[in-house]
Amino acid sequence: MKTSFSSALLLTAAAVLAFAPCAANAQGNSVDYPLPPEQYQARFKASDPATWKAATCAGTVPTRDITMAADSLFARALNKNVGYLLAAFSNDHMLFPFRERFGVKNPPDDAPQVKFWDLDLRGSNAGRFMMGAGNTLRWVKHKELRTRLDALIDGIEACREPNGYILAYPAKSPRSEEPNYARAWFTHGLIDAGIAGNPKAFTLLRGHADWFNKWDEMHPKLLRWHNNSHQGHIASTRTYFTPVGKPEDLLIAEKFYVADWWLQDLAARRDRAIWRYPLQNPHCYLITSFEAYLDHYIATGDKAFFDASQGAWDMIHDRWEHVGGSIAICESQWGRRRGRRVLHGTHHPPYSYYLAAKGHTGENCGSVFWIKFNQRFNRLFPDQEKYVNEIEKSIYNIVLASQMADGRIRYHATMQGEKSTPGASEQNTCCEGQGTRLLGSLPEYIYTLAADGVYINLYEASDFRFSLAGKQIALTLESKFPYRPEVAIKVGVSAPVQMKVRVRVPEWAAGKMNVLVNGKVATTGVPGSYVVLSREWKNGDRVSFSLPMALRFTLYRGVDAIAGKKRYAAEYGPILLAHTGSDSVPSSIQLGGAADLKEKVSPVPVEGLRFPIKGGKTQFAPYFSLNKEKFTIFPIVE
Repeated sequence: MKTSFSSALLLTAAAVLAFAPCAANAQGNSVDYPLPPEQYQARFKASDPATWKAATCAGTVPTRDITMAADSLFARALNKNVGYLLAAFSNDHMLFPFRERFGVKNPPDDAPQVKFWDLDLRGSNAGRFMMGAGNTLRWVKHKELRTRLDALIDGIEACREPNGYILAYPAKSPRSEEPNYARAWFTHGLIDAGIAGNPKAFTLLRGHADWFNKWDEMHPKLLRWHNNSHQGHIASTRTYFTPVGKPEDLLIAEKFYVADWWLQDLAARRDRAIWRYPLQNPHCYLITSFEAYLDHYIATGDKAFFDASQGAWDMIHDRWEHVGGSIAICESQWGRRRGRRVLHGTHHPPYSYYLAAKGHTGENCGSVFWIKFNQRFNRLFPDQEKYVNEIEKSIYNIVLASQMADGRIRYHATMQGEKSTPGASEQNTCCEGQGTRLLGSLPEYIYTLAADGVYINLYEASDFRFSLAGKQIALTLESKFPYRPEVAIKVGVSAPVQMKVRVRVPEWAAGKMNVLVNGKVATTGVPGSYVVLSREWKNGDRVSFSLPMALRFTLYRGVDAIAGKKRYAAEYGPILLAHTGSDSVPSSIQLGGAADLKEKVSPVPVEGLRFPIKGGKTQFAPYFSLNKEKFTIFPIVE
């Protein structure tokens, strides 16, 4: 999938067509699991906590004290997300299923309960709001949002059963994906509200987790429950890492969600572990299980979990990730045909890379999970730039691109045609809920803290205040990224402090990058690394650099290849560009007298980071900036 421009030009059209989705790769992976599905079970046993040796995380994620510059892309997206949260659903609407379960008369609702998303995933809407509001309130003060969040949690508390049960559906009659999907969303929401400072959220979470850990009649069914059952795993592992977490949270997760046969296939990088997952449905939601497996490694140090997580990362990155960062696997349904177990709907074998909407690819929620998965790796290995590279392109090209001008959130990151427009009835979809969660947490990806200093990961203009060795430090990051390559970081300290400032030199950089301190070159970094500035910092010290941004082109290989044609995507730094200005989809670029595409496209962007096509009326523009325009990510180049 990832082919440089120079080598891409050497590939023939026949070679492109030969690179078709494969049923088995060079490792001899079978296309399916040979045993009956009922024989693929969870572990049903747990390790001894006395043997756990927690892995060392060299990095820490900031949870507060980052202020975004008002005109930055992240700040504008976060503010639009606040508007979306406040406009989407009332508290009475979100509390409806809780009150119904508790036997309390509901006041009149201002909108009907949404089919499926409210009625079959009861409580997920409250989770959506708590995730978005909780994450947002860590960075900004917003009275109405805070009042709404606190009132929602008060309403949930009012429907708490004496045994601690607080879920929105009756425990004896859950529907659809409720024991996993709805419970996970609700758990995320309580955790995020607790981190944001709600005094009741963690208390409710602990009571709920204690109840769940004793839900004996459901536990053996969790991994086989209706649709995408694996997605409940993350609720238990995240709870363990909260201030109220207990070993029992992790033990229950290990017994009833961990599957050794799957761990082994993931570690061996067998494709079938992704697109032929035998229990329930193959889906981008599998990534939530990879998050949970990495949580197990961080908590216990058991290398089997790490090996599986790293294998999963390699496979998604190498075989199921579009140029630009969207995840090229969405839901397929298992069924039976003529007595055989088959997948219905669109299949997503390795390297399929569907482009059109009919391919059901690029769900926004999948990119959120990918970001969270990479963030865990970044905590473990903050010196490895590749994880932040994944976070960066997924944020700019998928999460920001999914947000509309009015704050609503699109479902798919389609690769050609027009961006989808969600209707009012689509609110509270999986992609909206995870989208508002990620948009609210945007500031936390800019920096990573270390025991001896700080990592500069992203280049969004912001102020960050933190303490190191008892001393207060303020960093001011000045930038117009991605529209301008120049970045400066001003250090504010009351007294000199010894500290390491690590500056990311991104993988996509077009060459080496000089990093200056107080106007003088201090070091030079190579793409895909961090440079380390270790010194005694004084108040007013300034770090500066210019990001080596340049156009890059990638040849398309996948099921939507066109016989006899070559199709290329364009990127500028990490920013995915779309070909716009043509009425045809897929559109084409005529090279004319140009030797290659590089000669045909203006190398210097005009306003809005747009790149005109020489001699024509079309252009490349940032995918995140598009609204209703027709576009093609991989135009035909002739």
